[in-house]
Amino acid sequence: MTIEQMQDHFSHRELGVQGAVGEYAVLVPLVQREGKLCLLFETRAETLVGHQPGEVCFPGGRREKGETPVQTALRETWEELAVPRQEIQVLAPLDVIQDISDRVIYPFLACISPQGLDALRPSPGEVKDVFFVPLDFLLDYPEEVYRYKVAAQVDDRFPYARMGFPQDYPWRTGFLDVPIYEYEGHFIWGMTARTVRWLLREIRKMTEQGETP
Repeated sequence: MTIEQMQDHFSHRELGVQGAVGEYAVLVPLVQREGKLCLLFETRAETLVGHQPGEVCFPGGRREKGETPVQTALRETWEELAVPRQEIQVLAPLDVIQDISDRVIYPFLACISPQGLDALRPSPGEVKDVFFVPLDFLLDYPEEVYRYKVAAQVDDRFPYARMGFPQDYPWRTGFLDVPIYEYEGHFIWGMTARTVRWLLREIRKMTEQGETP
């Protein structure tokens, strides 16, 4: 093994996220409805056993070999909603999320054209229904966030003594924020709500900085 061989290997590989057990991508779709800018959401089909049936989400799914994350988001939107790729304008990637189960999610903000909305046909095997939430409603929504402590669960097998550390070693802890948005009987929460919350914060920054009229 030489330095040149290591450089060749590491400089030609695609960067990833250490510890990731799966990579996913979602589209965060903006649409114009009745003169209002809205976000499009899906409710997963009840038959999706093992895939959080009945929960609200954005269109998206697991990245396949050879795909870029944005290609995954567009493919899944076509498979789930039958919206043609040419009717979707991808605006920008949003911040990546890694959850406590070590899944990595790549969200992409996008705009679906009126023609794309006309073509929308939810796949009954994957999507129970589709609904639209005005962006103004979400921006005005009183923040509802539940915070939970995440701590290491270390058993007696860990070699504290061999490593010279005490049994009460102060492992670092973290926190998991779970935001919730309710709209006309739909509950948006989990990873989807985390993405919404992040997007709303960025939009508010735009307003504060005078980037919107």
